[in-house]
Amino acid sequence: MNKIEIEKKASDTLANISYDDTNEAVDVVEVAKKLGFAVGSAGLDEGMDGFIIIQEGQKEILGIKTDKLIGVNAANDLTWKRFTVAHEIGHYMLHYNREQDHGMYAHREHAKGKDETENEADYFAANLLMPRDKFKTKYDELKGKGLSEEELIVLLADKFIVTQPMVKRRFEELDIA
Repeated sequence: MNKIEIEKKASDTLANISYDDTNEAVDVVEVAKKLGFAVGSAGLDEGMDGFIIIQEGQKEILGIKTDKLIGVNAANDLTWKRFTVAHEIGHYMLHYNREQDHGMYAHREHAKGKDETENEADYFAANLLMPRDKFKTKYDELKGKGLSEEELIVLLADKFIVTQPMVKRRFEELDIA
């Protein structure tokens, strides 16, 4: 899937759940809940950021009353947990096929950036957390105040509740700065 299609999927995801986008930072847990997921922290190995499990029609997964679950590593900080939830939503929106998967899907994030599906889910997450128009508008507003690139990165990371490296990468993706 190309980047334009992924960006559209992320935008459509927010539109289809009638997400209220008045805040800069997207509430990814709210997005996940509107998609039918339970979201929780889990004690995971250090190298594992999160997972998604779908078992349509089941009454519970791992003792939680749901048939769709996203788990994030409890040891990670808030920005990384947010990215992980958005990343797992990306797997759901981009890679889950109800008919082909027969209502069952599981994915454990382990090897970031190692294959196409991980890269696609990462790009989806960036677009969900920092939607193009909203990000560019805030960037232009802050840039107009004469801030340095480093100051812009810090402020944008704070506004969108993401890491500074995520903001730098978003600059590259949107060809700004």
